[in-house]
Amino acid sequence: MKLIKIEVTFNMLNYIAHPYWPEREAIISIQKDSGMSRQKSDEKRALALNTQLKKVGMTKEEYEALVVRANRQWYRIDPIDETSTIVIPRHHISGACVQTIGVSPKALRGSYDKDNFRSQVHISDFTTTKAKCDGVFSRYVKREGQVMRTLTENEYIEDFQVTGTLKMFDTEKPDVLKRLFEHTISITGTGACRKMGYGRGELSNWTIL
Repeated sequence: MKLIKIEVTFNMLNYIAHPYWPEREAIISIQKDSGMSRQKSDEKRALALNTQLKKVGMTKEEYEALVVRANRQWYRIDPIDETSTIVIPRHHISGACVQTIGVSPKALRGSYDKDNFRSQVHISDFTTTKAKCDGVFSRYVKREGQVMRTLTENEYIEDFQVTGTLKMFDTEKPDVLKRLFEHTISITGTGACRKMGYGRGELSNWTIL
């Protein structure tokens, strides 16, 4: 088998990343272990949190820095530089393709299935033409096990190009993969809030290198 390299460009209508960073997991664990959610006042919640921070050997400043990192809205070329170019990460692209494969007939997906796609097609991060958001998408979301809806906000970008590369094994024809990608980006979408219409676009370049 040999690898075929392909350069791909999409014209995107919009996109929301909504990353789940390791720092978010750490904050959730700290807050859960502190028991602060069971406290009735802001003062007691603060005391519970501070007590847990001392227990794990973390200062309030370190915790606040952790919160800032957990709230990052975008994947970027430089993950710690909030002014660097935004990217659509490879796992968002491959995840969207796998979702398409799971509901598509063989005429569209070819020999790919949910188990072999990621091993047969190696996807790079896709670099956008954006470095900052174009707006904020706000909506009320009902959390599992809760009655009240919570206001949730995510930054979005719109009207941009995104470019990346694919490396596919020659066990399948490039035209099959092209059809799969065209359907994925126009119908399935990528990133977060796809059910609300985000993460869609059209294929504008498919060049075998």
